[in-house]
Amino acid sequence: MGAEELSRRAFLAVGVSSLAAFPAAASAVPEAQWLGYETRLRDRLADGGGGAFAQDVAQEILILTNGARARAGARACAWSPELARVASAHAADLAERAYIGHLTPEGFGPSHRVAILARRMIGSASENIAFRETDRGSGAQDVLDIWRASPSHWSTLVDPSHACAGYGVVVRGDRLFAVGLYATPGGELAAPLPFRLSHEAELAAAVMRASPHFDGFSVVDPAGGAGWRLPVAPGQVLVPGVYQLRPRLRLDARRYEVLSGPIFVKV
Repeated sequence: MGAEELSRRAFLAVGVSSLAAFPAAASAVPEAQWLGYETRLRDRLADGGGGAFAQDVAQEILILTNGARARAGARACAWSPELARVASAHAADLAERAYIGHLTPEGFGPSHRVAILARRMIGSASENIAFRETDRGSGAQDVLDIWRASPSHWSTLVDPSHACAGYGVVVRGDRLFAVGLYATPGGELAAPLPFRLSHEAELAAAVMRASPHFDGFSVVDPAGGAGWRLPVAPGQVLVPGVYQLRPRLRLDARRYEVLSGPIFVKV
């Protein structure tokens, strides 16, 4: 078995009592910041950042998006509840803290949000953001017009490689905040991976029967700065810390691709 991977069968065959701990591995971003940001996102889903979610506008944006994609010769995007949840959390955070940006004041970006809230998705997503004062219009077409005026945003919206999308729209006072996420997921875990992982059995339950078949799994520092990579392998357990799952997908006899999975905190 390769040093950086573990087949699902081997993982599940390991007895918990026989596991030994990994050497300690620290993330470039402190654990408390990851826990705090996950809590913030869930709180914003609950309170809308002091505003109100405009679900009808979000759904209408998808209809307009697919119309634009059809005219550009791209396939329609299916609605993704997971991406919509992530987009809604960020839109509410923008509204609550009154800022506009893909990066939060703490430095968390779209890939982090997807990996924190989309607990089964394997893959990454592209993000569009729009802000508008409601007295100038607060409908779906107004949001599309903002993105149409930006070549980079419009390119993301009509990108033919995307297969699904999710939108979140929050209106707070006289301000509208809209977030769109677009992706072609590379797979799906068999079960949601808990953000707070208490036991390796929860990790095994998530990766077993993941679709499609993956050659193996490893974990890395989600902040990308610590420079370590740990195999998920028999005879080892994760010490407390922050990790991101990285499934390994074989493309052909010679090539494979390492994809991004959920972020989790081993407690």
